[in-house]
Amino acid sequence: MKNKFILSICAFTFLNVLTAQNNPNFKKVKELGGIEEYTFEPNGLKVLLLKDNSSPVVTVQIVYRVGSKHEVLGNTGSTHLLEHLMFKGTPTFNKKSGTSITDLLQNTGAQLNATTWNDRTNYFETLPSDKIELAMHIESDRMRNSLLTKEDKDAEMTVVRNEFERGENDPNSLLGKEIWASAYIAHPYHHSTIGWKSDIEKAPIEVLRNFYNTYYWPDNATLTIIGDFNKENTFKLIEQYFGKITKAPHTMPQPYTEEPVQYGPRKIVVKKPGQLGVINKAFKIPGALHEDLPALNVLSEIIGAGPSAILNKTFVDTGLGIYAYASATNFKEVGLFTIGVGFSTTSKHEDIDAKITEVITNLQKNGVTQEEVNRVIAKISAQTILGRDGSGVVASELTEAIAAGDWTDYVTGIERLKKVTPEDVLRVAQKYLVEDQSTTGYFVPKMPGANPGQQVSDAAKLTAENGPYYFRHPEHDGHEESTPAERLQSESKNFQVQEYDQIATEKGASVYKREKVVGIDVVSVKTSAKDFVTVSASISLGNYVNENKNTMLPALTAAMLSKGTKVNDKFKFSEKLEKLGVNLSVSANSTKVSIGFKCLKKDLDQVITLLAEELRHPLFDSKEFENLKQQSIGNGQQSLNDPAQRGSTALLQSIYPNDNPNYEVGTEAEIVLIKNTTLDDVKTFHAKYFGPASMHLVIAGDVEGANLNISLKKAFKNWSGGVSGNLKFNDVTKAAAKTEVVTIPEKPSAELFIGQYTGLKRADADFIPFYIGTYTLGAGFAGRLMQTVRDNDGLTYNITSSVGGNSLTGGYWYVNASFNPALFQRGLDATMVQIKKWVNEGITQDELTNKKSNIIGSFKVGMSTTSGITKTILSFVERGLSPDYIEQYPKDVEKVTLDEVNNAIKKYVKLDKMIIVKSGSLDKDGNPLK
Repeated sequence: MKNKFILSICAFTFLNVLTAQNNPNFKKVKELGGIEEYTFEPNGLKVLLLKDNSSPVVTVQIVYRVGSKHEVLGNTGSTHLLEHLMFKGTPTFNKKSGTSITDLLQNTGAQLNATTWNDRTNYFETLPSDKIELAMHIESDRMRNSLLTKEDKDAEMTVVRNEFERGENDPNSLLGKEIWASAYIAHPYHHSTIGWKSDIEKAPIEVLRNFYNTYYWPDNATLTIIGDFNKENTFKLIEQYFGKITKAPHTMPQPYTEEPVQYGPRKIVVKKPGQLGVINKAFKIPGALHEDLPALNVLSEIIGAGPSAILNKTFVDTGLGIYAYASATNFKEVGLFTIGVGFSTTSKHEDIDAKITEVITNLQKNGVTQEEVNRVIAKISAQTILGRDGSGVVASELTEAIAAGDWTDYVTGIERLKKVTPEDVLRVAQKYLVEDQSTTGYFVPKMPGANPGQQVSDAAKLTAENGPYYFRHPEHDGHEESTPAERLQSESKNFQVQEYDQIATEKGASVYKREKVVGIDVVSVKTSAKDFVTVSASISLGNYVNENKNTMLPALTAAMLSKGTKVNDKFKFSEKLEKLGVNLSVSANSTKVSIGFKCLKKDLDQVITLLAEELRHPLFDSKEFENLKQQSIGNGQQSLNDPAQRGSTALLQSIYPNDNPNYEVGTEAEIVLIKNTTLDDVKTFHAKYFGPASMHLVIAGDVEGANLNISLKKAFKNWSGGVSGNLKFNDVTKAAAKTEVVTIPEKPSAELFIGQYTGLKRADADFIPFYIGTYTLGAGFAGRLMQTVRDNDGLTYNITSSVGGNSLTGGYWYVNASFNPALFQRGLDATMVQIKKWVNEGITQDELTNKKSNIIGSFKVGMSTTSGITKTILSFVERGLSPDYIEQYPKDVEKVTLDEVNNAIKKYVKLDKMIIVKSGSLDKDGNPLK
């Protein structure tokens, strides 16, 4: 909806202006792409303003030019630990006085968080624009007045340590840390952002205070304000809140250590329990603003992104690998170009490594074509526009440009990319993908019961080195290396379905139009977005889940659709989408097919044509099907060592019988189902269930003149089929209390699940009251569980409570948390204290008032994205509601009474029926494995 985010770069020029309108304290530096840069003269604070008043939402963000590269041994992880502590408050905003930062912001409906990275730290909140003053007050206050007490540090240390341990559970994250430490032995990118475990545990509060007092000053920060605001009022707020802060009384220290020359290839090995082998081969590259980075980014796309990528053709299509990718980092100073392959243990690491080298050698010899370069540039150009959907996304992208050293690269970066030639790509491949400048990492999976000295690969002969991997908050998407786990298996899960988390929009200038078009239920929503649209659609599978035993068949069928059509093979099909910058997603679970894409308005007809081609005329190639099965099995095998996945499965199996839509068969059973599925099964399923009978499609954005109906009528003419029956299920009897342990060795973080059946359906009168009660217990930073088990007790990084289950069935309630195995029982006990208090005493009137404000306020925030609008309306029409239920929903929330909430909690949660699952490195009694 941000029409000013749609950038026509060639029209932009720098405007040098000495002063802002009527305010000499603000020196205008330049304007580019609708973004105005100012310097607040009294203290040197940089200010970036990007105005769009089309929806009542604003993002306030402050970026400090300090990251983990500013740390030294003894205080690694300080930037990240400080980030946590700066949410503990100030003398003005603190928990003891009832004015905690998270409570105040979340009660407005704000989305808030902070992230730490190599070059910077940012704090941000996207909130209703009439609350902008609150955000400015908080950010200015914690800049210099954060409490930073020893008590808070001691409690938060164990929280951050648990965050560290969660990362250690993941083979790719663990391997990445080792590679960075080995590739950069002197430069401070050597240590990961989360720091060394011993520094996390032992760094004194004085060290953190000194770090804070060194770097957290206005002349080391950039304040970005994006969205709905009045400029002159904003200047006044900056003066009011930031004007009291002086410049730093010292010069800002900067790291000066340079990386010494590398005199040969480096190799490391990580051995831990797992199911897949992994190789990452990384090469040193320069920083983000270097002239060679655009060509390196193009190179990574050509060899690593999409079905046409060289690595996919070499490894995935041939069955040598389960997944393959390439990426180039864009950090300020130096970085890594990484090629990664995951593969089954039937292959040897050395063979895969040799094949990667062969790919690089051929690339350096033969180069790439102009067509390949054009396709990548067209893709990224379109995605640059499509990605700027909402002030929060823009703020995130601006953060990385600021961190790289020049915010204008956010605007001009695409122009740098457009200048890349095939010769440039060949040159950087030859210059940087050099074996003597490489660091290769092997993840060697240890099989259960295996002798550590008898592994499946000769890689054991290599010497392992210690080292970390760069880290980021898991809540912040889009900046970690592309990893393989986002594959078919994840599409088949029903766990953690949270309908109301997606309800985040409010009718403003939007107009709903609903009609049947070639049998499809179509809802159009005009918004203030300019030049692009977002589509969310679904096809119901009726009662498939209760009529068929193969719950993996829908996901396999949906995944096959992208493997080629009768018109275009998978390479031509994917290349057409790539040129449009479109990610066309078609996935399925056992109850519905989900469809989604975002495209430029001018390209809608082409995308609808391709969508129809994929849905109606899949090729169903037998070789592709066998490859898909092997990839799906490999991805599934990874979850056998995932405490969270294993724990959630155990919970659902304990709550539901195997004939219920919410039952989960488990990874081992899914692998068997995949192996036994035939291509004829897929064809039969497709013929029966794919059609317009129960298809809903919602489009939002710049829909006027997009001619969607014409495109649908042309592309889907004479399409028939599908099913229209309702999902059927038997009511479930609440299971007896039980405790189950899922033992997975060598996992430093274990998962706790507590839950039980409620039987609540989304349409039930008790649903909203119960949802509000559950939200109060465990939603976000302001939930009771986070404020006690995390903030007070310091036992976990994350703990939540929510409702789950398909929206049409009887659902369940659950709590999920992670703990160090040695702290697991303490964590369980502390969690149960809060659950018992919640059930026995209910919530308070103040909590009810705040949570209502939170839920309703989030409507305004969700209005800032077309994706939020389409998903929300789709969830309504799937349940038989009208799109304009958006107007009714806040009223339904507002009218809920305290008695209704507390009665619902007592009615649906029984303390004597608790199902407890402990998943991780725990023995049968729940004690830590020795």
